[in-house]
Amino acid sequence: MKLKTALFAAALTLFCAGASSAGTLTLDDCLATAMKNNPDITAARESLNAERTTINQAAAPGRPQLSANSSYRRSGTGDDHEGSYSTGVSVNQSISDWGRRETRIKRARLSTEAAEADYEETVDLVVQRVYNAYYALNRAVRDVDIAQTRYDNYEKRLDWARSYYEVGTKAKIEVTKAESDLASSKLTLVRAQSNEELRRAELANAMGVPLMEISGVEDMLGYEDWSISLDDAVAGAMKDRPELVARRLRVESAAENVTLQMKGLSPSLSASAGYSFGNHSYFDHDQWNAGLTLSVPLTDGGLTKSMVEQARAQLRQAEAELVGLENSVTLEVRTAWEDLRQAKESLTSSQEAERAAKATLDLALGRYKAGVGDNLEISDAVDGYAVASANTVLALYDCKNARINLEKAMGGLSYGEQTAD
Repeated sequence: MKLKTALFAAALTLFCAGASSAGTLTLDDCLATAMKNNPDITAARESLNAERTTINQAAAPGRPQLSANSSYRRSGTGDDHEGSYSTGVSVNQSISDWGRRETRIKRARLSTEAAEADYEETVDLVVQRVYNAYYALNRAVRDVDIAQTRYDNYEKRLDWARSYYEVGTKAKIEVTKAESDLASSKLTLVRAQSNEELRRAELANAMGVPLMEISGVEDMLGYEDWSISLDDAVAGAMKDRPELVARRLRVESAAENVTLQMKGLSPSLSASAGYSFGNHSYFDHDQWNAGLTLSVPLTDGGLTKSMVEQARAQLRQAEAELVGLENSVTLEVRTAWEDLRQAKESLTSSQEAERAAKATLDLALGRYKAGVGDNLEISDAVDGYAVASANTVLALYDCKNARINLEKAMGGLSYGEQTAD
């Protein structure tokens, strides 16, 4: 199975912990930084490295086992005593254990492949979080622009109200209401700016560098049409979703464990050879030995039978968990697919509403500037345009997020060049 590792062009300028970015961060910059610094990926990678060692561990008993020993002993009574030496070397080789070793090796390989799928799933989760955080920051930046535009419109309206009041064409209440609306819009702007800073912190944390100062990011909220049928999305998830790949491998490993436990009373054949020398001095006597050993267990008090029953129960459990996971993944895909469909429809409606709100605002500003509009008309127009603009930004964000979530649910996030590890 191919492991996802990022090789971005921007990886040449990876960020160190606590470093600040001097320019605009691209999405690829963020992904490359996450691949290097996110602790979840580091932990998953080391877990995979540890799992890979189990293959050699399972194969080791089938390789020659060489040992050496040396000893000195002194014994006697009173003044009558003597010493003796013993030195030897021996080698043992398992010839056959009737398939137990091969089964253990196969299980270790299946477990390693499952760990590779687990690593891939961890990478997908981190990549999804980076995408979501990046888009959330894009949305927050646009929300600040909307709040700033709303504030500017109210500030312009206040200037007009004061000038009309000074010449006597508007009542004092026009100025008071304009000042109140401006103060309210200032609070909205401050909150939007605070939310933007929070989203910057969330993006830095998703990359695994929580203290990174992010000065700016590219605006990625532009709409790009993308669609896939629900059946194709579900089929893709069943084939490519890393959790399902890992769970199927563990079902296969559980089946191999049944085979292994059924060999509990199987015979084993091994060969051994050795050479030793020593006595009262190192080379007084020497001897060699060689032999074959066949071990045939006759009974183990029911241990093998119990182990087989346990292994079969674990296999049935693994199969049931696989079905449960397939059902959960199917629901996740359907939910993400429906979210994307709804987001697309919401975007169309919100864009139409924003265009109408902008036209209404232009008319209201023109009327108020000409001295024929009133407070209620312009307040409604300014707020209506701000709300419509925010809804459009939200719809764009939902489209981006829904697509990423659907791709994640299908098990195939795209994030730059990928290669086998």
